[in-house]
Amino acid sequence: ELLWRAGPAPPEKNAFCTPGGGALGPNGIFYNLYSRSGLLIGGEGIISAHRVSDGSLLWEKKMPMRGGQYPAVGQLGPDGKLVVALPLGDNTILPLMPEKAEEAFVANVLGPLRNVVYTLDAATGDVLW
Repeated sequence: ELLWRAGPAPPEKNAFCTPGGGALGPNGIFYNLYSRSGLLIGGEGIISAHRVSDGSLLWEKKMPMRGGQYPAVGQLGPDGKLVVALPLGDNTILPLMPEKAEEAFVANVLGPLRNVVYTLDAATGDVLW
C-alpha cells in the first residue's frame, strides 16, 4: 500500500536523471539526493528532506554540483549535531572506446572529473562545511 509519494514530476520524454539515492536518518527523516541533468558531467544536485510519517517536505536545497550518489546521515561525535554528508560531482564513465582514445576524449573534451563532499545540518539543510 502506497502511503505517500513525494518529489518532482518524472523527467520529460527522452530525458533522464542521475543515479542518486537516499538515506533514512535516526530522526525519521528521509534524505534524497539526485540531479535532473542528462549530462554525464556538470549540472547541479538537489537534496531534499521528507518526514517519513507523512511525506511532508521539510527542506530542499540546490547544490553546486550534481548528486549521483547516496547521502550519509550520522552524528558528528558522541554529542555532535546530526548531519547529512553529500558526495557531489561528476559520475565516472563506462569504457566507451579503446583506452588511449578514451583518455584523450576525457582530457580534451570532458576535462577532469570534479568531486566534493558537503556536510549539511540534518534539521535545517544549512551547509556546515
